[in-house]
Amino acid sequence: MSWQAVARKDFEDAVRSWWLLGLTALFVLLTSGVAYVVRPSGGGTFSSNAILGAISGTLVTTLIPLIALVMAYSAIVGERESGSLKLLLSLPHSRADVVFGKVLGRSAAIAAPIVIGFVLPALLLAVGPLQFDAGSYVGYILLTAFLGTVFVGIAVGFSAAMRSQQLATAGAMGLYLLFIPLWGAVQFPLQIYLQLSGGVPGWVPLTGQEIFRMIRLLNPTGSFKIVSGAFLNDQLFTGGDVSLQVAALAMLFGWLLIPPLLGLWAFDRADL
Repeated sequence: MSWQAVARKDFEDAVRSWWLLGLTALFVLLTSGVAYVVRPSGGGTFSSNAILGAISGTLVTTLIPLIALVMAYSAIVGERESGSLKLLLSLPHSRADVVFGKVLGRSAAIAAPIVIGFVLPALLLAVGPLQFDAGSYVGYILLTAFLGTVFVGIAVGFSAAMRSQQLATAGAMGLYLLFIPLWGAVQFPLQIYLQLSGGVPGWVPLTGQEIFRMIRLLNPTGSFKIVSGAFLNDQLFTGGDVSLQVAALAMLFGWLLIPPLLGLWAFDRADL
């Protein structure tokens, strides 16, 4: 039960953060604005899936990782610098309780702006001629909350491994820049190399298409787009490239579990 106490306290601390309140307001405003823009000007009937499709692109995969990283990058290292971590560990909490309790607590906290950000546009547009698919809408909210949880896991794992808040801040900023605006730039040198060399060398057991597919999967936002796109098109595990969808979901679970475990490994060996 010890991790539950950590998660409960961490959730209460996170939801009182001004950063979370500000980013929640920004997310709500942007989702409501996008929903209003995609509404037909002529007053015709439109689908809730059209709203989700418009929001699903850059808005979700840009803001949700940012909110998660901002909320969780100092989860452990911040308490370590303030000295409150020693007090926390003097209670009947193991270091694993602290790491995974904070992942759960901050994951629950990030669910609040996600739910508000999607429910409010639905309520505002419900007065119009909206074909509302409740199953798709709720399912997409859950998928988006899962994306937030993945980035919370990455940030908490990183926070557990760092010795100073400055390093944690730089790491969170670096992760965000790598996964969001710079991921295409990571692929660019490889594209140039393959064009100049005429293809993949014979000793590489993958084709060029398979390499770029793997690069796409390695980015959690890329894997999320694969899963959510298939879900909105009613093809999740039933149509399209099912093996790609399974690989994308497995990659998301890998990002959720491996960083906290690596962070715990480093945290267990650290002197406070």
